[in-house]
Amino acid sequence: MTALTHGEAIKTGVTVDTQLAGELPPIQCDRMQLQQVMLNLIFNAIQSMRDIEDGNRELHISTVSIEPEGVCVAVRDTGYGLRPESLPRLFEPFYTTKADGMGMGLSICRSIVEAHGGRLWATSCEPRGALFQFTIRAD
Repeated sequence: MTALTHGEAIKTGVTVDTQLAGELPPIQCDRMQLQQVMLNLIFNAIQSMRDIEDGNRELHISTVSIEPEGVCVAVRDTGYGLRPESLPRLFEPFYTTKADGMGMGLSICRSIVEAHGGRLWATSCEPRGALFQFTIRAD
């Protein structure tokens, strides 16, 4: 997914850093659906940084094995972050923080992850930025 979003990252001045675990347990999943989740999270992160004027625009993508549950994927950006009042509603259908958003992306992502027996959540980062993480069960 990083290759697919590379052009958008370059255009927005975002540096992408990956820290992918070498050994991950096998997971049973619909590859296309998980790619859709990653694509949405990465594009959201890039979009959140497009208006940042001071400081670096950085996107960090990481994976880690979480025994015995499975795999955890994290997408962290240095955008404006998440307002505390929006956190409880982020994954609701039709709720959006973007002027041009439909409010369906994160809701669909959560449905996909939960259909795979996992969990998707978001936290605000300090001094700025957001961290979206999801887990997928191992076989």
